[in-house]
Amino acid sequence: MNADWILHNKLYRSITLDVNYVNKSPLRIGASKGRSLTSLVDLAVLRININGKELPYIPGSSLKGVFRSTAENIARSYNISNICYGGQEGLQEELNNATKNNDIERIKEILNKLCLCCKIFGSSSYASHIIFSDAYVNNNFTLGVKTGIAINRRSGSVKKGALYEVEYVNPGASFNGKIILNNLPNYAIGLIAKAIDHINSGIVKIGGFKSRGFGEVECKINSISGRVNIDGSIKDLSEIDKLTKLDNNDKDIVIDKNNILGILDQAKVIFDEYASSNR
Repeated sequence: MNADWILHNKLYRSITLDVNYVNKSPLRIGASKGRSLTSLVDLAVLRININGKELPYIPGSSLKGVFRSTAENIARSYNISNICYGGQEGLQEELNNATKNNDIERIKEILNKLCLCCKIFGSSSYASHIIFSDAYVNNNFTLGVKTGIAINRRSGSVKKGALYEVEYVNPGASFNGKIILNNLPNYAIGLIAKAIDHINSGIVKIGGFKSRGFGEVECKINSISGRVNIDGSIKDLSEIDKLTKLDNNDKDIVIDKNNILGILDQAKVIFDEYASSNR
């Protein structure tokens, strides 16, 4: 089935996950190499100026990269067919020609050839259906510094003058952000929910120095909100009883007002069913 949701010309739904990222081990999202005005170490953490204060944060682009690579690995572990590595460039010329001719049906046919992860996260010629906001620290945090020594890979010995200092955010910092899911079918929401599970299990880490124990993060979903198009009328997520399927591979999600986070659990089951029929 050529699913209509794959186009960006109509709002079917926009679901927002309010997320809290808490680092359970040292977290390092690095700034460019060199000393900064607000840090005296060689490798400072990335900062943003908010109300005159320089605060560490997690860029949305970093989060998107982690989620995409995790989703691709999950999809491959399920043996879902046609999962690529970041874009199917062979479709570019076809898509350009169809776009020039304003051939909507042909555009939809071409886009449906994209792998599931490219449909969700986009490619060089196709906009993403998922948006990751930057995540800003929202509690008292402390920074740590670790001294490192660079090794000459050829000789295996210590490089001359290779002592350096690395800055990181100590465990326990809390970062708030949002993940916005635009026009994603329920099985795709399930894949994102499974990626969150992988992050929370410690299988997937965020930031640098992962091989040295950095980057273990807990991804807590505080709330789920959104808007849904019901026969041309935009309804709040709290006003509807279900998230209806968006294509023939999809299934409905029943919304429990007393357990809104149950949407993610149902979506994971729907993803499992999708995966079993798309190998």
